Amino acid sequence: MTGAQDFDWAAIARRLELSMLEAEHGRSGADVLRERSLALARPAPPLLDAMDGAALEVLAFEVAGERYAVETRWVAQATRMPALTALPGMPNHVAGIAAFRGQVVAVLDLRTLLALPLSRLTEPAGLVILQGRDMEFALLADAVTGVQRYPRAALPPGLPAFGGRRGGYLLGVAPDQTAILDGAAMLGDASLVVHWDQT
Repeated sequence: MTGAQDFDWAAIARRLELSMLEAEHGRSGADVLRERSLALARPAPPLLDAMDGAALEVLAFEVAGERYAVETRWVAQATRMPALTALPGMPNHVAGIAAFRGQVVAVLDLRTLLALPLSRLTEPAGLVILQGRDMEFALLADAVTGVQRYPRAALPPGLPAFGGRRGGYLLGVAPDQTAILDGAAMLGDASLVVHWDQT
């Protein structure tokens, strides 16, 4: 009979971790770990901008051919599109629900939520999961383009109407025409809360 001492449990755990990474990211687990190592090895950005509020760090993504972004402090994760479950009786802006970290989150479609003109129809490829103190939900994204930093001074005050009654969701428009969404306003909007008894 084989004894427990004959197994290299550390090696088994390592192989299991790599296979889980491969299943989650659709590519080599070693490549995923290498990317994470390189990201951690990069020097941290200067603290001055974060302390004086001169720069805004956002995660940028695309929806219906347009660029949007939300401050990284509200982003729990960006992930590939999981399986969505549609629920009857939900508001039009709710595309369905998905599993995230063992929890169920509502998945919102910005195209409907912001009444966007659908000049380009694309199949969403991922989710941007926003998380606040009392609310969590995901936004459909055609593509996630990465983290950007914009000077706060570059976001002009006095913005035009945006998305009808959802105009309060816009924090500003960057010089490259990226619309910066107000994560705090979205996560604080009680009308976005999905009540499961609506189903």
